[in-house]
Amino acid sequence: MTSGVFSLSKVSKKQVENVDNNNFESWPEGATRGYYGGGFSPPYINTITRLDFVNETVSDPGNNLPSARSLMGATSSSSYGYFGGGSPTYTNTITRLDFTNEIVSDPGNNLPTATTNLAATSSSSYGYFGGGDLPGTPPSLNTITRLDFSNETVSDPGNNFPTGITLLGSLSSNSYGYYAGGTSSCVIWRLDFSNETLSDPGNNLPTERSKSSGTSSNSYGYFGGGYTPPVSPPITCTITRLDFSNETVSDPGNNFPTIRSGLSATSSDSYSYFGGGYSPPFNINTITRLDFTNETISDPGNNLPTTRSNMAAVSGGASVYRAKGYKTYGYIHTKTSYIRFDLSSESSQFITASNPTGATWCGFVFNNNYGYFTGGLTPGPSTISTIVRFDFSNETATDSQKRLLGIASFSSQNVMNNNYGYFCGGQYPGSQEYSDITRMDFSNEVITDTGKNLPFKGRYRQNFSTNSYGYFMGGYYYDAPGDDWFTTMTRLDFVSETTSVIGTVSPTTCDGRAAVQNNSEGYICGGSFPYINTVYKFPFSTETVSNPANNLPVNTSSSASLSSDYYGYIVGGSTPTASSNILRLNFSTGVTTNSANKVPVTISNDAGVTN
Repeated sequence: MTSGVFSLSKVSKKQVENVDNNNFESWPEGATRGYYGGGFSPPYINTITRLDFVNETVSDPGNNLPSARSLMGATSSSSYGYFGGGSPTYTNTITRLDFTNEIVSDPGNNLPTATTNLAATSSSSYGYFGGGDLPGTPPSLNTITRLDFSNETVSDPGNNFPTGITLLGSLSSNSYGYYAGGTSSCVIWRLDFSNETLSDPGNNLPTERSKSSGTSSNSYGYFGGGYTPPVSPPITCTITRLDFSNETVSDPGNNFPTIRSGLSATSSDSYSYFGGGYSPPFNINTITRLDFTNETISDPGNNLPTTRSNMAAVSGGASVYRAKGYKTYGYIHTKTSYIRFDLSSESSQFITASNPTGATWCGFVFNNNYGYFTGGLTPGPSTISTIVRFDFSNETATDSQKRLLGIASFSSQNVMNNNYGYFCGGQYPGSQEYSDITRMDFSNEVITDTGKNLPFKGRYRQNFSTNSYGYFMGGYYYDAPGDDWFTTMTRLDFVSETTSVIGTVSPTTCDGRAAVQNNSEGYICGGSFPYINTVYKFPFSTETVSNPANNLPVNTSSSASLSSDYYGYIVGGSTPTASSNILRLNFSTGVTTNSANKVPVTISNDAGVTN
């Protein structure tokens, strides 16, 4: 049995309209890694193998399922993959894989019954485990069980298959989940995500098929391989296509090079990767690639470390920043106006938008549509609680009519996930720091006091954001009559909104650092006092800090920071006088260089966001 995979690359008609209208609110993220979990080698194994979609390399990260399992169902949210059920010992366990750090755990909310040979599909909010076998089967299960991604609770909505069914293939579009085939069946069942009703649209697989693997592109679903019960009729190499626009089913004719059953699939924006399976007389380790653009099939040559069948697979590891393909511009919020920074050419220029508050020392968060600059110091100086909204679609900045809760503040440090921005800590007028955590709901811009706090009061914390966590690196606390710089590393869990201290940034107390990041790691750059050029690396998978010895070409502090898909930029800052330098950090090599370009004005203590 192979589980269905919810590809994080689906695009609906409505989302195409969003491109035309410059409205990216619902644009999906692209997965960066695939994971194949468990399976039968023989023997049964617990290994989770990672496929990096960027370079198609395959490795075993070493964080595996708690026990050897096969014939599971698997589903995924933007932050986690979930492996449910399985055998040889029938289980109801749902095991969670954190895409940020690849940690594996059992949250404790499990399937209602111990089940194997089940299939799973998912919407953006829920995972659905369907069918399967019980110990001593027959009969097979007809139940569809729902996993709520927001709180990981499990329930049975009550819309089930009309009869018990097992060995299904599964996949999903934006609007529907599809379960196909199963024992002595060619039916394709449709689960409507809007109301959770199950129906048989009538367009079925050309033949009965069990143990196929499902995957999805923007426009089509594909069921690959499988066998027609009983096993003696041939295992197939056929890949069958489901057209999401009209639900017609066809065989395009580009099939696997050999017959396969019990395989599993993961997918990126561009390709699906079918891994392993049983190709008589042996299990195989082959990973076969399906190109979504032209439906051609090839074997890239990077295969699973061992032969395996009956695995489960998920796709994930997307960056929280990634929407509508790649980032194109960064915007730096200065005292009077905004600078647009072209991430492809590293050129910059002022745009017509003016800063409605005149504030610097702002905090910031951003989503697909807007950048939000929070609080800050205005000329005078005066501390404000205003939130300025910068519209990426037309490059205008306005007072959002929202305010930070509580007293006005500046130098808060902020983190964000897909749904919320968090404004954390900062300094009040009169040099008094605070530790409150305030949340903005991106869907309606409502501001809420979470009731939670950072472990320490302070400002100047540098920060990173992943889908699962926000990280705060060091900071500064004014404790009259003296100052106190600290190196504490604090993590905010976005699910529980609780914080914990997980280590230290560096042996040197410092503030005014800049932070840049890609999908896998963050870099903490420069700082003062004294002014330094040190760069520290922070991989999200290990949450450990190291100095890779590639430091900035100049000492700098209080810079603006921007991150593209390939480079981090440390812009302006004090050296100790304000500068217009653009320093570039190459994410692939860790090497830093001084760009030949400069921003059009010297800046310091300014904030930057990326569209």
